[in-house]
Amino acid sequence: METIEPDKEKPDQLFQRVKVLGSKYKGEIGLSILFLYVFLLALGTVGEVWDVEWILDLPIFRPPGKY
Repeated sequence: METIEPDKEKPDQLFQRVKVLGSKYKGEIGLSILFLYVFLLALGTVGEVWDVEWILDLPIFRPPGKY
């Protein structure tokens, strides 16, 4: 009788759990990502149109090499 080491079985179980959670909450995850994208898009637009410096200085909106 072969024994299975617990270290080898853990990643598969973890992957299975993530897969099940991903399929169970697929709609909510997609909606959350869409909401985050629209929020960041609106924030960047407000920063550009009204020249709000603190928004433009956030790391996500800074061009590479600035600071």
